[in-house]
Amino acid sequence: MELNKENFEEISDKILNQSEADEIEVRITHNDTALTRYANSQIHQNIGRKDTKLAIRAIFGKKIGSASTNSLNEDSIENCLDKAEKIARNQRSDPDFKGLPDRKEPVDKEGVFLERTAEYSPDERAEKVKDIIDLAKEDGIDRVYGAFKTEASKLFIANSHGVKRCADLTTANLTTSVIADWDNDQGFGWGEMCSADVAEIDHLSVGKRAVDKGLNNLNPKKMDEGEYDVILEPLAVKDLLVYLDMMGFSAKSVQEKRSFMNGKFGEQIMDERVNIHDDVSDIDMVGYPFDYEGVPKKKVDIIKDGVANEVVYDSYTAGREDEKESTGHALPMPSPMSPLAMNLLMDTGTYSLDEMIEETKKGILVTRFNYCNPVHPVKGILTGLTRDGTWLVEDGEIKHPIKNLRFTQNLIEAFDSIEGIGEERELFAMGYFPAYFAAPALKISDFKFTGTTEF
Repeated sequence: MELNKENFEEISDKILNQSEADEIEVRITHNDTALTRYANSQIHQNIGRKDTKLAIRAIFGKKIGSASTNSLNEDSIENCLDKAEKIARNQRSDPDFKGLPDRKEPVDKEGVFLERTAEYSPDERAEKVKDIIDLAKEDGIDRVYGAFKTEASKLFIANSHGVKRCADLTTANLTTSVIADWDNDQGFGWGEMCSADVAEIDHLSVGKRAVDKGLNNLNPKKMDEGEYDVILEPLAVKDLLVYLDMMGFSAKSVQEKRSFMNGKFGEQIMDERVNIHDDVSDIDMVGYPFDYEGVPKKKVDIIKDGVANEVVYDSYTAGREDEKESTGHALPMPSPMSPLAMNLLMDTGTYSLDEMIEETKKGILVTRFNYCNPVHPVKGILTGLTRDGTWLVEDGEIKHPIKNLRFTQNLIEAFDSIEGIGEERELFAMGYFPAYFAAPALKISDFKFTGTTEF
């Protein structure tokens, strides 16, 4: 079967006509993923995977059942529908469920689809990886790791209320990690880049960033725990935005009273220069123009001029409140994480990274964070480790690398203690779902480091 909108519509129409449910939702996703992995400066894996999935949500009154299959033959489709309806009939009624969404206005933006990304070949990926490996070898590094992924995806949604949406999306993501071995010591470095257009992936820039960090991260010194000014590169800021999103930017977390936004709407909780919004139509963003219920994604100003302003909704959480509508942020249902801001951007400022360093009397420069975990979502407290390049900054200069530190920080306080926001931002993939974050560099005062490491 050809995997196009017309065939998906034919499948959904048949399901909608055959179903005995009061309401029905059909979701078809297709992912064509190609990945080149490399380790120890050698390509060790090249894979391609095509996966098509049909998911059906059936509703009888307020009873909901879901089933899925990755086969689109007639028997599998009928069996999937039968399972969804049987599950629904045997469920308890959910009094908060107000029904599937109705068809809304047309979407403002199509999915960003580039043929050159969709058709990028294994040889082309291998050539770029070889360039990175050769670049590292010129500096004596023979331990280069990473992955170069290109993906073409399609999302189709239809329901019994007239919703019928289809969009295509391409993404390319390159990550490079290096280990510089020198005199019984190791220096770690990281580079990363993401775009809908594979032609915009500057592989040499990614490789050089990782190599430079690795070479400049040798012989790290131990740093005492304590509060320090920090300069966070965009990748580190992205890590913080991911957890702000999961801990507080969802209507579900607010309704369940586990969000740091609870009781704070209309109050200034962060520095007035902080603007964080979800907007798939932004020029710096990629993503589907509608959510997994077929609702067009709206721009949501979550933090506006430092004020706790609003959160994202799917149809279920909107139905729990009077006069609320979905903002188009549903995940594939059922999902305990839905809704979720999946196209999050933080506004830029006026500082370059060099200026942040030059204006720092004593602080720490951080490449990225790792092993992060929420400690207290209601207070917005997160813990994690620095990774792949951490340096002491003194009197406006980078002095020397330091061993990784554990932080335990109230993120609301951190974003209220911003001294500078970078003038440029970078796009990163979350790593699961088609979710993307665009983040600038930040300089933050009194960031809390609560532990030390030996690496």
